[in-house]
Amino acid sequence: MVACLHFLSPLSLRNPNCTSPNPSVLVGTTAGLAPLRLSRPVGPSISIPARPNPAHFAAGARTRRLNCKEALKGSGEETEPPPTALDASGGGGGGGGGGGGGGGDDGEVEKQGGLLPDWLNVTSDDAKTVFAALAISLAFRSVVAEPRYIPSLSMYPTFDVGDRIVAEKVSYYFRKPCANDIVIFKSPPVLQEVGYTDDDVFIKRVVAKAGDVVEVRAGKLFVNGVERNEGFILEPPSYNMTPIRVPENSVFVMGDNRNNSYDSHVWGPLPAKNIIGRSIFRYWPPNRIGGTVLETGCAVDKQQTISPSEQ
Repeated sequence: MVACLHFLSPLSLRNPNCTSPNPSVLVGTTAGLAPLRLSRPVGPSISIPARPNPAHFAAGARTRRLNCKEALKGSGEETEPPPTALDASGGGGGGGGGGGGGGGDDGEVEKQGGLLPDWLNVTSDDAKTVFAALAISLAFRSVVAEPRYIPSLSMYPTFDVGDRIVAEKVSYYFRKPCANDIVIFKSPPVLQEVGYTDDDVFIKRVVAKAGDVVEVRAGKLFVNGVERNEGFILEPPSYNMTPIRVPENSVFVMGDNRNNSYDSHVWGPLPAKNIIGRSIFRYWPPNRIGGTVLETGCAVDKQQTISPSEQ
């Protein structure tokens, strides 16, 4: 490239392209004017680009980014959104909040899709715990003890209507029922013949065991010919009963309210297999909470031999 030099001379205005009619003349001079001197060698002109405008550069970059995103969208590829600046006030977290909101909507849809409320949704561990508790409760009730409700006055004043007791079932695995035990039992066969069922449960006091001879006369209870001292009954019996020997594997039971009790003096001895358990504790009403076992324990009477005519 040839550098074009313009002079402040009319000669230089004749040819803007720096050409002269006389090819031998490279540089024209005029009289009275000093020749032009260059401070540095003439060389090829170097075009130095102007300093870019930052604003224009940013706008161009955004334009290129948008064009790229549109091209990617057109091709079906997913692009990652540009990071969002967060400020201290939390206002810049709108985008993130929006994304989180989307996740929350999915969670709500999932919750609403359940058939049961949250408090009824149980895991397998919860189910195992419930089943274990039920199994233990049923086992405890069938083997160890069970609560009972007093429906009548046949055991008054020891028990009143509405009293609630606990009957234990362990003792009779190791011993037989004895006199003064308060037992609960299913109706014996003689009562089932007149309409009672196994679901009908009674509560009475054992007064004699297998082999004992029981008699009631003159308002007194005699077992093996010995008068019983019964301070727990409501009143002396107003009836007489001829002597009866209690058969094997049976007991003789009577209510503490002797004149208002449907017991063995009416329907006979009770098979021991019908006994469910022994009353040991009253837990209701609160003002009568306490044990129901006599401190004297089992009554012991001397065995007495009777003639067959008395049986």
